[in-house]
Amino acid sequence: MPSKRRLEPAQALRVVTQALGGRISIPLSAVRHRLAGISEKVELDVAEAPPGVRVRGQAHALGAPISFSARIDASGVEVRGEQRTIRLRLSEVALATEDDAPGPLADAIRNGMIDTANPATLIGNMISLPDMIVSAEGQDVILDLMKLPAFQRDELHRAAFAAATSYLCITGIEVADDAIELSLGLLPGGPTEAALSTARAALTPVVRFLWPEGRS
Repeated sequence: MPSKRRLEPAQALRVVTQALGGRISIPLSAVRHRLAGISEKVELDVAEAPPGVRVRGQAHALGAPISFSARIDASGVEVRGEQRTIRLRLSEVALATEDDAPGPLADAIRNGMIDTANPATLIGNMISLPDMIVSAEGQDVILDLMKLPAFQRDELHRAAFAAATSYLCITGIEVADDAIELSLGLLPGGPTEAALSTARAALTPVVRFLWPEGRS
């Protein structure tokens, strides 16, 4: 299992400097390193396809070897109320399997029964979806960052993240020169939203003190 890589002081300084300039650059090599440790059962490769990325991979599903690829484009984070949503667009999806691969999934792929033109709809029709997927239809999957498990478990962190992103947030995501370029913007939801998020963050500790969990 790959060891966790910590951000070196020089790297942290570079990130802060970039952020002050309104942009942060993340090398795709770092993304590939992270993906390599996700699962031993799935092989993934990420390549730039400006302004997005192309993901290719291989996996075993329902007893059949499956090859897949897809283009992924991402929008900036939309700040609205207590939501911090990001839209992922999935396109140019391709599925393939071996001619003699067994199982219903392999049969469906060979017979063209899977609607690869609307991959998000396939995701939306899954029986159980993570809470952070708020919508999946056509080619678009919308994720709410506020529903990440880490924020769901800790209300203080959730409120602090909401307040911080109401002042400075990612407004654009593009891939170029083998790196993910994040554009940053001030007050993405406007001054009123920033004020409300700050108030919620300030009041959250008070509410937790007055009405702690478990008190009837």
